[in-house]
Amino acid sequence: MTDPSDHCHLALDPTVRDTARQRLASIRGHVEGIVRMLERDDVYCVDVLRQLKAVDGALEKVGDTVLRSHLHHHVTSARERGDADLIVDELMEIMKYR
Repeated sequence: MTDPSDHCHLALDPTVRDTARQRLASIRGHVEGIVRMLERDDVYCVDVLRQLKAVDGALEKVGDTVLRSHLHHHVTSARERGDADLIVDELMEIMKYR
């Protein structure tokens, strides 16, 4: 079995990495907008909830992108590397949060 640290890195295609980074930058701006909304007295609660839901959806898309990359770069080759059990354990842990 190989050492897990041999493959524990963010193996994202540069295009995927840039897309994720851009989405996160957009999410950051969106969150800052929500903070500004909360600083005002004239903002309707439901509007804040809608914006929070939009951020949740955007974060979910980034998470899906990173997970897809992980599946492609680490999971599909786990058996040949000899660390399939480790990868299955990692995926089971990840699925607790999804």
